[in-house]
Amino acid sequence: MVPVIRARTHDVVIVGGGLFGLVLAEQIATRCAASVVVIEREHHLGGLCWSKRDAHTGVEYNPYGTHVVATSDPRVWGWITSRVRMVVYEHTVHAAVAGQLVPLPLGLEAIEAAYGRKLSPDQARATVEADAAPYRDGPVDSVRDLALAQVGTRLYETFVRGYVSAQWGTDPAQLSPEVFADRFGISFTPSRGYHPGARWQGLPCGSYSALIDPLADHSRIEVHLGRDYLRPPRPRYQRLMVVTTPIDAHFGHQLGPLQRRSLHVDWRLVDAEQAQRASVVTYPDGTSPHYRSHAPALLPWNHGQEKTGSVLVGFESAGPGPHQIDFVLRSPPNTELAAKYGQLATARSDVLLAGRGTTFYDDMSTTIGHALALADRLVPDLT
Repeated sequence: MVPVIRARTHDVVIVGGGLFGLVLAEQIATRCAASVVVIEREHHLGGLCWSKRDAHTGVEYNPYGTHVVATSDPRVWGWITSRVRMVVYEHTVHAAVAGQLVPLPLGLEAIEAAYGRKLSPDQARATVEADAAPYRDGPVDSVRDLALAQVGTRLYETFVRGYVSAQWGTDPAQLSPEVFADRFGISFTPSRGYHPGARWQGLPCGSYSALIDPLADHSRIEVHLGRDYLRPPRPRYQRLMVVTTPIDAHFGHQLGPLQRRSLHVDWRLVDAEQAQRASVVTYPDGTSPHYRSHAPALLPWNHGQEKTGSVLVGFESAGPGPHQIDFVLRSPPNTELAAKYGQLATARSDVLLAGRGTTFYDDMSTTIGHALALADRLVPDLT
């Protein structure tokens, strides 16, 4: 059943019950006397950070993939740790290459695996530079050109070509370089994990529900699940509506849709003897139908929780499917179109578009930081 918005008019309506919307709602409700209603289209809170317990194995997992908090922002870490106990965990993603697991992002271990020999950092740098040099002055018309100029032939063939092909469903030679906002990261020292620059890393003790659910547990916050705010009856408010859902959909795609990439995560039970030995593994050789897999039983919040001889594994693949995620591409045309939609949003002072849904994907710590900053801006006017 679709819940009906009550006749009561709140001070603030927040569209989207993901991490951004919930942090903002909690900040408004606790820092001033404004009443807030959160409207969420799905039947759960948390957005992509939502977690739940698998009935068969007993493990806690993120249906949309593995999420780890990593930040160097003391305010963000302080906000999180004041609300939930964190398990310290330095996240590492591995690549399955020639029967071994190689830590990512590309570092000394990956370079040695690609070239098949032990190398010092200086030798690794010289080897990769020599391999990439012939491609440095050529035209960059594709992701293949971009990668070859940055990491050379051997690393491209070992770690990039097959992975990108599976991730995008397109050969890198046919994929525009515009879809990659950042360069292919590489270092010439041993890998320091997936978030090497983060001062703090961890997982909420038990589950993300322990962090997310209490955010809406406030007398001035009301939550409506399974509700599309674009369908009547439209939400009523006295002061402000904050929309964290896709900006192009909010305006009926009147300027055209933002270009997106879809992926999905298909969860299956795998025999324990055949299961992977790392929490997140990528498959860069191009022979697997999926490009990444997740084994949440190996995350520290699940230690001792596995109850059966089967392991829950999520296989991440390109295109539509179960637990689908649609990412807005960080390309110049999308940036320009999002800016035009942003200009439309300025026409109404009582409607504010914010959060991940309006433009591009941010990690958890960035999302929390942006929500706290927006609350700083809004609370004085709502008080």
